[in-house]
Amino acid sequence: MELGKIIAIIEAGCIAEISDGFAVNIGDCQAHPGQYMDAPIDQKNKEGAALMNPTN
Repeated sequence: MELGKIIAIIEAGCIAEISDGFAVNIGDCQAHPGQYMDAPIDQKNKEGAALMNPTN
């Protein structure tokens, strides 16, 4: 679980920016953009986001 800030709600779920700055889909949520919530973060999603970040 990580604290994330909801940055978008899309058909596929909620997109949250987590502490390391990556945006990940956390699935369905009952939040609005700008809210913070604890979210289950799949390590594979986090690693995929890191690979797609050109600054790393």
